[in-house]
Amino acid sequence: MTLQINTRVDSITWPLNQNLTNQEIISQLELTVTENGHLISNDNLSINKKAVNRSEAGVYPVIITAIGTNNEYATKKIQAWVTDKNNVVDSSPTPQSAPAKQLQYNSSNKTANPKKKKIVYMVLGVLVLLIAIIFGISACQAHNDTVQNEQAQSNALNNTNSKLDNLSEQNKQLMQQNKELQSAINTYKQDQNKEELQNQLNQIKTENEQLKNNAANNQALQNQIDQLGSTIDQIKQNPNQADSLLDQMKNNQNEFMQNLNATFQKLVSDFQQLIGQ
Repeated sequence: MTLQINTRVDSITWPLNQNLTNQEIISQLELTVTENGHLISNDNLSINKKAVNRSEAGVYPVIITAIGTNNEYATKKIQAWVTDKNNVVDSSPTPQSAPAKQLQYNSSNKTANPKKKKIVYMVLGVLVLLIAIIFGISACQAHNDTVQNEQAQSNALNNTNSKLDNLSEQNKQLMQQNKELQSAINTYKQDQNKEELQNQLNQIKTENEQLKNNAANNQALQNQIDQLGSTIDQIKQNPNQADSLLDQMKNNQNEFMQNLNATFQKLVSDFQQLIGQ
C-alpha cells in the first residue's frame, strides 16, 4: 500500500497571537491524502502544532501524520511562519535628497572639531553594540528553533506511539476472544451441552460488540472483529461445523497480522527519515 500526504506548498502563514484550526491549516496547504494514487478522507489526519509559539514571530515546525485504511502511516513536516499581518513594511523607494551645496572651507576650518570627532566615535560605538546584539538574538533564535523542532518530532512520535499502544491493546483483546471461542468449542465437544455453548457464545458476542465500538477509528481491525462476530453467529446455528469455521477465520487473521507487521515496519522507517531531516 502507498500512502502519501500531498501539499501545494510546504509552509503556512500563522497570524501573531491567533490560533489556526486543523481545517485552516489544511486549506492553506491545499492538503490531500492519497492511497495507491486515490484520494481518501482526511478524517484520520493528525496535525501536531505544539511547537508553534503564537505569541512570538518566527518559523516553527508542524508535523502532519496520516493513517491509511490498513494502519499504514505517512508523515510530512511543514513550516509555520508566525507574523504580524498589521506590521507592513513600506517598500516604496525613498526619495533622494537634493545634493547639499558644497561648503566652502577656509584654511582655518581644515582641522576637525574635537567635539564632532567624539560624536562620531559614540555613534560608531552604538552601531557596533547594536550589531553584536542582533547577532546574539539571531544565534539564540536559531538554537530555540532547533530545540522546538526536536520537541515537535518527539511529540509526534509520542502521539503515534500512543495510537500504536491502543491498536496493540485492542488486538490483544481480539486474540483473547479467539481463545475464549476455542475453549467454548472444546468444552462443547466433550459434554455436547448446547445450552452452555449458547451462553458462552452470547458472552463472547457481547465482548466482541464492545471491542468494535472501541476500535471505531481502525477499519482494518474492525473487519477482523466483524469476522469474529460473524463466526460466532454461524457456530451458534451449526455447532458441529465449529472447527472448519474457526480454521477459516484463523487463516484470514494470519493475513491481517502480516499486514499489521508491515505497517509497523513502515512507521519505524518513516520516523527514522523524519528525525534525520
